[in-house]
Amino acid sequence: MFKRKLSAIFICFILCMMSASIVGAEPSEEPHIISVDGYGEVVAIPDRANVSISILTTAKKAKEAQQENATVASAIKAALQSLGIEAKDMKTSNYYFRPVYRQEKNKPDKIIAYNATSTLDVVVNDITKTGLVIDRALSNGANKIDNVAFDLKEPEKYRKEALKAAVHDASTKAEIIASGLGTGIKGIKFVKENSGRVTARENVMMTKMAGVDALSANADVETPIEVGDIEINASVHVDYLID
Repeated sequence: MFKRKLSAIFICFILCMMSASIVGAEPSEEPHIISVDGYGEVVAIPDRANVSISILTTAKKAKEAQQENATVASAIKAALQSLGIEAKDMKTSNYYFRPVYRQEKNKPDKIIAYNATSTLDVVVNDITKTGLVIDRALSNGANKIDNVAFDLKEPEKYRKEALKAAVHDASTKAEIIASGLGTGIKGIKFVKENSGRVTARENVMMTKMAGVDALSANADVETPIEVGDIEINASVHVDYLID
């Protein structure tokens, strides 16, 4: 009986001590923070071009259409290599082969020819030769220039510069806000890099297509290319600790 009373007294003592600890503990305060977004932008001049060249050949026999397409593609590659374009910077990205039908009333469609279409993607590391690449391709049998796109050989260098600018922008904003609140920044709680982007601006080209004689492929006038520039953007989100 005595042992039971002693155990009860001991349990009550422990509960009282725990209650006292809970009552006496001060509630933890949430840290004061300033949340800002920083934005950085760098403008660069492109130093590389990507040109897509299309070759369409038509013949009555399938083999002839295929062989003619291959012959034209080889001639274009040789012409571009004479400009200093390396073989590794030229690749076939698309190839289509299909019959051409003639529809006759009350009769099955009849195959009258075959079309072979290939696309040659060319990387021009000397961007000043972009116009010459287009001219040589067209004068050696290309039918169309599908696309000319400009980019950077070392985009990561510019992305880092944009990211540094974004961090500086966030820091400047936080300092202005903290000063307006009459407090100061004492640390960083959280940082997140947001996705950046690369945007080509004002890229203009004058192209020639089969049947369009705006600029003759055999003329002395080089196809004019306006490169424009490229914007590289970056942004960050930062939570700053303040006093």
